[in-house]
Amino acid sequence: MLKRICFLFFSFLLTQACLPSENQGANDGHWIKDRVLNGYTLYTREKPQTSILPLKVEGIINASIDHIMENLRSVDGSETWTPDLIKKTTLKDIDPRTAITYSLTDMPWPVYDRRLILHNELKLDRERKLLFILSKSVPFPGAPAPSDTIEAYIGHANMGFRPVTKDQTYVELTAFIDPKGSIPHWIINFYQKSWPIKFLKALEERSQTHRVNLRPGLKPMLSELLQIMQWDKKTFDRVPSARP
Repeated sequence: MLKRICFLFFSFLLTQACLPSENQGANDGHWIKDRVLNGYTLYTREKPQTSILPLKVEGIINASIDHIMENLRSVDGSETWTPDLIKKTTLKDIDPRTAITYSLTDMPWPVYDRRLILHNELKLDRERKLLFILSKSVPFPGAPAPSDTIEAYIGHANMGFRPVTKDQTYVELTAFIDPKGSIPHWIINFYQKSWPIKFLKALEERSQTHRVNLRPGLKPMLSELLQIMQWDKKTFDRVPSARP
Protein backbone atom coordinates (compact mmCIF):
# COMPACT_ATOMS: atom_id res chain seq x y z
CA MET A 1 0.00 0.00 0.00
CA LEU A 2 2.92 2.33 0.66
CA LYS A 3 4.47 1.92 -2.75
CA ARG A 4 3.88 5.63 -3.49
CA ILE A 5 6.64 6.47 -1.07
CA CYS A 6 8.75 5.59 -4.06
CA PHE A 7 7.50 8.60 -5.98
CA LEU A 8 8.22 11.40 -3.53
CA PHE A 9 11.25 12.23 -5.62
CA PHE A 10 9.32 12.60 -8.86
CA SER A 11 8.11 16.12 -8.29
CA PHE A 12 11.61 17.62 -8.27
CA LEU A 13 12.21 16.46 -11.82
CA LEU A 14 9.71 18.82 -13.35
CA THR A 15 12.03 21.86 -13.20
CA GLN A 16 15.63 22.70 -13.84
CA ALA A 17 18.66 21.25 -12.00
CA CYS A 18 22.29 21.07 -10.02
CA LEU A 19 25.69 19.38 -9.59
CA PRO A 20 26.75 16.95 -6.83
CA SER A 21 27.94 18.69 -3.69
CA GLU A 22 28.05 17.78 -0.02
CA ASN A 23 25.20 15.28 0.23
CA GLN A 24 23.70 15.08 3.68
CA GLY A 25 23.26 11.51 4.87
CA ALA A 26 25.00 10.03 1.83
CA ASN A 27 28.64 11.13 1.86
CA ASP A 28 30.09 8.23 3.80
CA GLY A 29 30.91 4.65 2.83
CA HIS A 30 31.11 3.17 -0.68
CA TRP A 31 28.46 2.28 -3.22
CA ILE A 32 27.63 -1.45 -3.25
CA LYS A 33 25.79 -3.11 -6.15
CA ASP A 34 22.38 -4.28 -4.96
CA ARG A 35 20.57 -5.54 -8.07
CA VAL A 36 19.90 -5.06 -11.79
CA LEU A 37 16.31 -4.31 -12.87
CA ASN A 38 15.11 -3.58 -16.40
CA GLY A 39 18.62 -2.78 -17.52
CA TYR A 40 19.36 -0.38 -14.64
CA THR A 41 21.89 -1.11 -11.89
CA LEU A 42 20.92 -0.17 -8.33
CA TYR A 43 23.50 0.62 -5.62
CA THR A 44 23.21 1.35 -1.89
CA ARG A 45 25.71 2.81 0.56
CA GLU A 46 27.99 0.45 2.46
CA LYS A 47 27.85 2.25 5.83
CA PRO A 48 25.36 5.11 5.74
CA GLN A 49 25.11 7.37 8.79
CA THR A 50 21.33 7.32 8.51
CA SER A 51 18.72 4.56 8.82
CA ILE A 52 17.26 5.66 5.47
CA LEU A 53 19.41 4.32 2.64
CA PRO A 54 20.89 6.67 0.04
CA LEU A 55 20.46 5.20 -3.46
CA LYS A 56 22.28 5.27 -6.77
CA VAL A 57 21.00 4.02 -10.14
CA GLU A 58 22.72 4.05 -13.53
CA GLY A 59 21.70 2.86 -16.98
CA ILE A 60 20.56 3.89 -20.45
CA ILE A 61 17.40 5.83 -21.31
CA ASN A 62 16.25 5.18 -24.87
CA ALA A 63 15.55 8.80 -25.70
CA SER A 64 17.46 11.89 -26.80
CA ILE A 65 19.07 13.98 -24.07
CA ASP A 66 17.44 17.20 -25.30
CA HIS A 67 13.92 15.71 -25.08
CA ILE A 68 14.72 14.30 -21.64
CA MET A 69 15.99 17.63 -20.30
CA GLU A 70 13.07 19.61 -21.68
CA ASN A 71 10.46 17.20 -20.32
CA LEU A 72 12.11 17.39 -16.91
CA ARG A 73 12.09 21.18 -17.08
CA SER A 74 8.51 21.63 -18.28
CA VAL A 75 5.80 22.17 -15.66
CA ASP A 76 2.81 22.06 -18.01
CA GLY A 77 1.50 18.52 -18.37
CA SER A 78 3.80 17.09 -15.73
CA GLU A 79 0.90 15.53 -13.84
CA THR A 80 0.00 13.44 -16.91
CA TRP A 81 3.17 11.35 -16.79
CA THR A 82 4.72 11.73 -13.31
CA PRO A 83 3.37 8.96 -11.06
CA ASP A 84 1.06 10.19 -8.29
CA LEU A 85 1.85 13.86 -8.83
CA ILE A 86 -1.18 15.98 -7.80
CA LYS A 87 0.18 19.45 -8.40
CA LYS A 88 3.39 21.16 -9.50
CA THR A 89 4.11 24.90 -9.54
CA THR A 90 7.12 27.18 -9.77
CA LEU A 91 7.51 29.35 -6.68
CA LYS A 92 10.42 31.37 -8.03
CA ASP A 93 12.36 31.47 -11.28
CA ILE A 94 15.85 32.56 -10.25
CA ASP A 95 17.42 32.39 -13.70
CA PRO A 96 17.05 30.18 -16.82
CA ARG A 97 18.90 27.33 -15.07
CA THR A 98 17.67 27.72 -11.49
CA ALA A 99 14.25 27.63 -9.86
CA ILE A 100 12.42 26.90 -6.61
CA THR A 101 9.41 24.64 -7.03
CA TYR A 102 6.48 23.27 -5.04
CA SER A 103 4.86 19.90 -5.61
CA LEU A 104 2.25 17.74 -3.94
CA THR A 105 2.36 13.95 -4.19
CA ASP A 106 -0.61 11.64 -3.60
CA MET A 107 -0.19 8.98 -0.92
CA PRO A 108 -2.58 6.10 -0.13
CA TRP A 109 -4.82 6.40 2.91
CA PRO A 110 -4.11 6.61 5.81
CA VAL A 111 -0.72 8.14 4.93
CA TYR A 112 -0.80 11.92 4.50
CA ASP A 113 0.07 13.37 1.10
CA ARG A 114 3.62 14.74 0.85
CA ARG A 115 4.66 18.20 -0.30
CA LEU A 116 8.11 19.25 -1.47
CA ILE A 117 9.80 22.63 -1.75
CA LEU A 118 12.96 22.26 -3.82
CA HIS A 119 15.82 24.34 -5.11
CA ASN A 120 16.82 23.07 -8.56
CA GLU A 121 19.79 24.06 -10.70
CA LEU A 122 21.43 22.86 -13.90
CA LYS A 123 25.23 22.58 -14.05
CA LEU A 124 27.81 20.90 -16.24
CA ASP A 125 30.49 18.59 -14.85
CA ARG A 126 33.17 19.12 -17.47
CA GLU A 127 35.55 16.56 -15.99
CA ARG A 128 33.01 13.72 -15.97
CA LYS A 129 31.21 14.97 -19.09
CA LEU A 130 27.80 14.90 -17.47
CA LEU A 131 24.98 17.44 -17.51
CA PHE A 132 23.77 17.35 -13.91
CA ILE A 133 20.52 18.11 -12.16
CA LEU A 134 20.69 18.65 -8.41
CA SER A 135 17.67 19.32 -6.24
CA LYS A 136 17.46 19.80 -2.50
CA SER A 137 14.85 20.89 0.03
CA VAL A 138 14.86 24.56 1.01
CA PRO A 139 12.63 26.78 3.17
CA PHE A 140 10.26 29.10 1.34
CA PRO A 141 8.00 31.35 3.43
CA GLY A 142 4.45 31.45 2.15
CA ALA A 143 4.60 28.19 0.21
CA PRO A 144 1.32 26.21 0.15
CA ALA A 145 0.87 23.96 3.19
CA PRO A 146 -2.50 22.18 2.93
CA SER A 147 -3.86 20.51 6.04
CA ASP A 148 -3.33 16.75 6.30
CA THR A 149 -0.05 16.95 4.37
CA ILE A 150 3.57 16.51 5.49
CA GLU A 151 6.59 18.25 4.03
CA ALA A 152 9.10 15.62 2.89
CA TYR A 153 12.84 16.22 2.86
CA ILE A 154 15.33 15.69 0.03
CA GLY A 155 18.92 16.01 1.19
CA HIS A 156 19.99 15.69 -2.43
CA ALA A 157 18.69 14.30 -5.70
CA ASN A 158 21.32 14.38 -8.44
CA MET A 159 20.77 13.24 -12.01
CA GLY A 160 23.63 13.26 -14.50
CA PHE A 161 23.09 12.82 -18.25
CA ARG A 162 25.44 12.11 -21.13
CA PRO A 163 24.40 11.22 -24.70
CA VAL A 164 25.40 7.76 -25.91
CA THR A 165 23.86 8.26 -29.36
CA LYS A 166 21.34 10.81 -30.61
CA ASP A 167 18.52 8.57 -29.31
CA GLN A 168 20.16 7.06 -26.23
CA THR A 169 21.26 8.77 -23.02
CA TYR A 170 23.31 7.52 -20.08
CA VAL A 171 21.84 8.48 -16.70
CA GLU A 172 23.34 8.41 -13.24
CA LEU A 173 20.94 9.14 -10.38
CA THR A 174 21.76 9.45 -6.68
CA ALA A 175 19.27 10.47 -4.02
CA PHE A 176 18.68 10.76 -0.29
CA ILE A 177 14.97 11.14 0.46
CA ASP A 178 13.18 11.20 3.79
CA PRO A 179 9.36 11.26 3.51
CA LYS A 180 9.14 12.23 7.21
CA GLY A 181 6.19 11.29 9.34
CA SER A 182 5.81 7.99 11.19
CA ILE A 183 6.53 5.55 8.35
CA PRO A 184 9.04 2.89 9.57
CA HIS A 185 12.46 3.21 7.96
CA TRP A 186 12.57 -0.42 6.84
CA ILE A 187 9.38 0.13 4.81
CA ILE A 188 10.83 3.29 3.24
CA ASN A 189 14.04 1.47 2.29
CA PHE A 190 12.15 -1.49 0.82
CA TYR A 191 10.03 0.58 -1.54
CA GLN A 192 12.65 3.19 -2.37
CA LYS A 193 14.69 0.50 -4.09
CA SER A 194 12.09 0.34 -6.87
CA TRP A 195 11.04 3.96 -7.40
CA PRO A 196 14.08 5.23 -9.38
CA ILE A 197 13.69 2.60 -12.08
CA LYS A 198 9.93 3.13 -12.34
CA PHE A 199 10.51 6.84 -12.70
CA LEU A 200 13.22 6.46 -15.35
CA LYS A 201 10.96 4.19 -17.38
CA ALA A 202 8.17 6.78 -17.19
CA LEU A 203 10.64 9.48 -18.24
CA GLU A 204 11.78 7.35 -21.16
CA GLU A 205 8.22 6.85 -22.41
CA ARG A 206 7.42 10.55 -22.01
CA SER A 207 10.57 11.62 -23.87
CA GLN A 208 9.89 9.19 -26.72
CA THR A 209 6.31 10.34 -27.26
CA HIS A 210 6.51 14.02 -26.28
CA ARG A 211 9.38 15.48 -28.28
CA VAL A 212 9.87 19.17 -27.64
CA ASN A 213 12.62 21.62 -28.51
CA LEU A 214 15.07 22.45 -25.77
CA ARG A 215 14.49 25.98 -24.48
CA PRO A 216 17.14 28.64 -25.20
CA GLY A 217 18.35 28.82 -21.59
CA LEU A 218 19.42 25.17 -21.62
CA LYS A 219 20.85 24.90 -25.13
CA PRO A 220 24.29 26.43 -24.37
CA MET A 221 25.07 23.84 -21.69
CA LEU A 222 24.13 20.93 -23.93
CA SER A 223 26.20 22.47 -26.74
CA GLU A 224 29.16 22.82 -24.39
CA LEU A 225 28.81 19.18 -23.29
CA LEU A 226 28.79 18.00 -26.91
CA GLN A 227 31.81 20.19 -27.62
CA ILE A 228 33.71 18.65 -24.69
CA MET A 229 32.79 15.20 -26.01
CA GLN A 230 33.92 16.33 -29.49
CA TRP A 231 30.50 15.53 -30.91
CA ASP A 232 28.64 17.23 -33.73
CA LYS A 233 25.56 19.03 -32.36
CA LYS A 234 23.31 17.84 -35.21
CA THR A 235 24.36 14.22 -35.62
CA PHE A 236 25.60 13.50 -32.09
CA ASP A 237 28.59 11.82 -33.72
CA ARG A 238 32.26 12.55 -33.24
CA VAL A 239 33.44 15.43 -35.37
CA PRO A 240 35.81 14.40 -38.21
CA SER A 241 38.81 16.11 -36.60
CA ALA A 242 38.33 14.00 -33.44
CA ARG A 243 38.42 10.67 -35.23
CA PRO A 244 41.58 8.58 -34.74
